[in-house]
Order: sequence, then C-alpha cells, then structure tokens
Amino acid sequence: MKINILVIDDLEEDAKLVKVFLKQASLKHDFYYAETLYEGIELCEEKEIDLVLLDLSLPDSRGLRTLSGFLERSPKDIPVIVMTGTSDEMVGEQAVKSGAQDYLVKGEFDYKLLSRVIRQTLARYKIYKELQTTNKELNVIKIRFEQASKMANFGHWEIDIVTNEMTWSDQVYKIFGFEPGRFNPSKTDYMNYIHPDDRDLVQSTFEEAIKDGQLHKIEYRVRVGTSPMQYVANQFQISYDNASERTLLFGVLHEITERKRSEELLAQHKISEGTSKMKEEILEDMSFHIRTPLSSIVNLSYILNGSNLDEEQGESVKALQQSVGDLSLAVNNMLNFSVLLSDKITVDEEQFTIENIIHGLVKMFQIKANRKSITLDVDADENLPKYLIGDETKINQVLYNILDNAIKYTEHGGRVEFGIEAQTIEMGKATIAFRIEDNGVGMTKDKIEEILDADRLLNMNEEEKKKGLGLAIATRLTETMGGELKVASEEEEGTTFTVEIGFSIADVAEQEIGGEPIRPMKILFVEDHFLNQIATKRVLTMWSDHVTVDIADNGKIGVEKFQAEDYDVILMDLQMPIMNGFEATAQIRMLDPDIPIIALSANTSKTEADKCFATGVNDYLAKPYNPEELKGKIITLVYRKPRRGEE
Repeated sequence: MKINILVIDDLEEDAKLVKVFLKQASLKHDFYYAETLYEGIELCEEKEIDLVLLDLSLPDSRGLRTLSGFLERSPKDIPVIVMTGTSDEMVGEQAVKSGAQDYLVKGEFDYKLLSRVIRQTLARYKIYKELQTTNKELNVIKIRFEQASKMANFGHWEIDIVTNEMTWSDQVYKIFGFEPGRFNPSKTDYMNYIHPDDRDLVQSTFEEAIKDGQLHKIEYRVRVGTSPMQYVANQFQISYDNASERTLLFGVLHEITERKRSEELLAQHKISEGTSKMKEEILEDMSFHIRTPLSSIVNLSYILNGSNLDEEQGESVKALQQSVGDLSLAVNNMLNFSVLLSDKITVDEEQFTIENIIHGLVKMFQIKANRKSITLDVDADENLPKYLIGDETKINQVLYNILDNAIKYTEHGGRVEFGIEAQTIEMGKATIAFRIEDNGVGMTKDKIEEILDADRLLNMNEEEKKKGLGLAIATRLTETMGGELKVASEEEEGTTFTVEIGFSIADVAEQEIGGEPIRPMKILFVEDHFLNQIATKRVLTMWSDHVTVDIADNGKIGVEKFQAEDYDVILMDLQMPIMNGFEATAQIRMLDPDIPIIALSANTSKTEADKCFATGVNDYLAKPYNPEELKGKIITLVYRKPRRGEE
C-alpha cells in the first residue's frame, strides 16, 4: 500500500537526501516537502499525509516547541518521526516522551535504518490506534445503559421505608428541574411535588406495593414551584438490600408529558375533513421526534443484550426492553389513532414467519405474566406454514394489544393461553387463527359490542377511552388486513379473543432467503443522528465478520461516497440536513438503477411511503425497527440481485 510521507526541513539538501534514501528503501510512497512548520501544517490540511519526518530547527519554530506546535495545530492525528542534529540523542528521546513516535539523528542514518524506523513507526501507530478503539468500545459498553436511560428520560429512585429517606439518580433530579445532588430528598419532599389531586393515589399505591410485594405502575402529575406541570409514569416494587440490611421501595420514573398531552389532544378532538391535512402534518412531526430516539434505544438495548452482562445487568436490560416495548406500543397506538378517523392506513405485503411473531410476543409477555404469577401457555399448530406474506408489524400490534389486555385483567395466579392454528391451507393461501384466552374478570355483552365497534370509542368518556384505545385499534387494524376479530366472554369466567386473518404462503425461492451474509458485504449507512449511527453500525457489524459499514452524515456525503466506493446495499434515512434522503436516492438512481436502497423513516404515513417508492427505493422500514427485520430485508435485497460488476 502506498503511503504519503511529508518532510518538514528548512535545509533542502537534507530533504533531498531523505528522498534518495526513501527511493533506495523501495518504499511505495509519495513524497511531499515543506520548509516551514506553517507550510507543513497547511500540506497536512490539503493532503492525506500518513507520516511526517520533522526537523526541530525551522525558520518559524525551534526545539521541542516545533513538535508540540505541530501536534496541537495539525488537523489530523499523524505519526511523527523527529530528525535531530548530529549526536543530539537526548533531544530525540525527549521528543518521543513529548508525543513523537521515534527519532533519527541527522548524519547517522542510511536508507536501511530509515526504512526500518518508518516501518516500525507505522506498525506501532497502527497498534496504538487499535488499542484506542478497543478502549473506546469498552467505555461505550459501560455507558450505553446510561445513554439509553437519558434518551428515554428514565430515572431511578429508592425509599427507605423505615426512615423515609430517598435517593434519586441524576435523571430524577433533572425531571423535577433540579441540579443533580442539589439536596438530599425525603419522601415528604417527593410527595409535595405531586399534584394535590394525585397524592392519595400515589400514597395508596406505595402502601399496596409494600404490602403485596408486586410491581406497580401508575401515571400522575408533578409540579415544582411555578414550573409547568409534567406527567410521569412510575414503576416500583419492594426489595431488601442485603448489603445495607434495609427494606427499600425501588422505582423507575419516566417523564411522559409529551406523550400524555399528545394522547389527550388526539383523543379529545375528531379532526374534520377540513383540518385533516393539519392532523397529518402534526402526526408526521410527532412521529419523527418520537421514533428517531426510540430507534436508538431499540438498537442500543439489542446490543446490550448481546454483551457479556452479569445477572443484575441482564435483568436491567430485560426491564429496559420491556419498557421500550410498552413505549413502542403506546407510540404506535397514539400515532395510529388516525385509524379510527379515516381509512387511509395501508397494509404492507412482505414475507415474515409466524415463529418470529410468537417468539417475540411470548418473550415480552412472559416477564409481565411472571410478575403476577400468571401461567402463560403457548399452543402452536404443527401444520403452520413457515413463511407467509402479510403485514408483520400490524399483526404484532394487534396481538400485543390483546395480550396486554389479557394479562392486565387476569387476577394474580391466573392463566392466559396463546393459541395459533392454521384453519385452512389451500391453493397457496392460509387462514390463521390467533386465539388468546384468559380466566380473568370477563366482560358483559354490551362491553363486547363496544370493542367490536371501534367508532364508538369517539363517544366514550376520557377514562373509557384510555381503557379501550388499544382494543379499538386492534379491531380496526384487523379489519384493515381483511380479517375478523371475535370475542367470547362471561363475567368472572374469562374472555377469549380470536383473530382470523388470511395470508398468501411465500414461495420456495423466498423461503431460502435469510440467515447471515455468505460473502463480504459492504453497506453504506446514510444517517445524521449520531446515536443511530453508532447503534445501527454496531448491530450490523456484530451480525457477521463479512459485514463492513460506512457512515455518511447527510445525503450529499452519501452520494459522494457511493460514487467513490462499491457498495452492496444502501440504508437511507430520509430527514437530513444539506441533502435529504429523497434527493440523494434520486441522484444515486441516475448513477445506478440496480443498487438496493432501503429507506429508514421516522414517518409512517402512506404519503411518505408512496414518495419513497416513487423516488426509487427498493424497501421501506419505519423507526423503531427490529434489528432482525432490517437484517432480513438486507439479505433479501442483496442476494436477489448480482453485485455491481457481476453478470
């Protein structure tokens, strides 16, 4: 590999001698020369310099200040070999201590020594950079959980139930508008910040948690001084700290003001035809500002789950993933509230596996079931087709809402059964029945009619709307997919929900697409969100040693990188500064009509999806997306088409 070598020396004859030695050493290189430190730094800005041979006595700088000046002002981290005067080895050794990689004494080296020192310097520098990278990765693993908590605005606290002393994490202080550690809080302080109308609810729920030992979750309002009122969600449970021999009420606090106000806004007003465009713009903007950071949290928790974690950390990650799942459901329900007001929602027809749906839902709800000692049984038909064509995201949302309802309204120690059956399989089609049965509180006939008539939700009071929103959306989504939702229930006996949906069975060729890359795969990831860059790149490089990922901060850089390199697939964010994803896709399509492009968007509207496909993308994923779903789409697109340059 050719290297770019810069000699900075005011004696041109010395520089020429170095040039001769480099040629004799048969080093593949390009030679650059500067007489002053200023000129040398300018050359480093203009050229991709790999190594600098630096004389310490220059017209504009002398001694070790020359080295320190170069290291401070150089635009890049470049290894330096210092060239000292005759027999001035002490200066050379001091230069190495000050940041140089090595030194040479003028008049005492030939081409062989020069070649050896250069090769050793580059080798040492490479090892040094690798160690730096390793150290950064170790630090990243340490702070990922803290980053995810800050992004989602989570904080944790604990109360000593004997002394009523409290401990807050930094994030709890920030939620209440205080500098972390400003004072030592007590339970009395905390209760004073709660809205007067909500204090009895919080106090009684604290007492219940202390008595029954179960996990409790409540939402309420808080206010400090004259600051605006905020909404928080609080999850807490009693625990015993063996180290301090104290009984503690431990909790996690999540600031949900934006979500609550958005829910109230959307739930209270049925938007008329004349304001539908405004509604769509509000939802698109809200979707972007919620889904983008949520996508980072999903990817970071996915990476954390694959790390070497101890038992306590593993439990924390599981709790984080459940909270993210709950938050994702709330976001989808909130943003899909438009389903109740229009028929504009679209159904995506893509390949998926029922096995993945079952595994993901059971993994999530087993945690919730265990907390209430509920038995969660799964009964999957052996004749289920492995691969189907349908809208996996909407099926997940329907089943998630129903399972969440079943767990919520089943008493402690009860039972929930999740059954999946192939009712009919013929002519490349299959009708699948998803059955969720519980022995919970049950429902009246009137209540069942309300669930099956999603439009009635608009006429319910606020409390009924909050309870019925998930099932109302499940009903409408099922209808949109051409399916049917059936409910059978008796009070105090339990409830059975059955969702019947028809699918096409994927052909054999599509079934064979999947797994891991079987050859080197180079991915261009165009994304401006820093945490999404880190998390998504790490997810993809952890997937396989065959995968490499290049990052472009905006569409303009993405187009330039595509022109310079050969990529197998492009992941294209849409909302970016300088040049957005639509413009970048259009330019890339003019250069290459076949390169697979997957759009990644925080906007889930039909307008956005249509615009993407019209621009030339091959596939589309809404944030937050499942990392495994992203991998599946990449494999499908890359292995369906030959790489550039292949027949």
